[in-house]
Amino acid sequence: MNKNLPAAITVVRELLAGDGDVASTIGHALDGAGLLVDPERTYGMVLRRTPQGWAPVAPASQPAEAEPAEPRLTEPTELEQQASDWDAACERARQLADSARRTYAAEPDFVGVRADGDTVVISLQITELSRWDGWMATLGIVEHQLMTALDYVVCGRTTIGDVPVSVLAYDLPEVQLVAQAKALRPYRHAGLVYDLAVGQKDITGDTWFFHGDYTAEGMPLLSKDGRPERCSLAAVVDMLGPILPVSEPVAAAQGGERG
Repeated sequence: MNKNLPAAITVVRELLAGDGDVASTIGHALDGAGLLVDPERTYGMVLRRTPQGWAPVAPASQPAEAEPAEPRLTEPTELEQQASDWDAACERARQLADSARRTYAAEPDFVGVRADGDTVVISLQITELSRWDGWMATLGIVEHQLMTALDYVVCGRTTIGDVPVSVLAYDLPEVQLVAQAKALRPYRHAGLVYDLAVGQKDITGDTWFFHGDYTAEGMPLLSKDGRPERCSLAAVVDMLGPILPVSEPVAAAQGGERG
């Protein structure tokens, strides 16, 4: 038997003795006494089925909490990947430019450095060929990477840490012409002018001399301190450079040569 039935009977008996709309009065009285069941009301916790099992759901009278968005699992499109790669390349260029500025700012021929998109541009003001030789060695520039499109600047191309770098050597063409005019027997190699009429001292202190012989490609052959073994100028520069001229001309060096 419904446990609410005795209480409901008591309420009905009391209200039947009154006047007015007896049915309405009885209904409101029973509801106020908590003796009627509301079919729209939710009692307790409601469960719903999810891929992970049964999970509770907020009652219908309360707003349900929003589910967290699932992480994106799709691969980026080709255009998105290209944009991401470009941004990363530009950031590497900016970092390299900042590093070069800190490293070379005190050098007398350093003018400036800037990032240009994914590349870096270094500007130099060259007044001595020996300084340009040092810059080429430091930045890893070789002869085939040099371009002279204008009469006042030489551009060298290199790569530092996967970042393309352009090195602008202002006034280098003029310095080369002056050095060539001063040399008794000038020979140009890798952007520098060597005077074959004088000995060339390498980084170990040995002096190399030219005695008039060349390789099949036209590269001057040098010998060390008068020894019979010969080595090309290019090989001496690559292995023992930079090489610097000594002041005393050698008797075998006459005329003029240009590479």
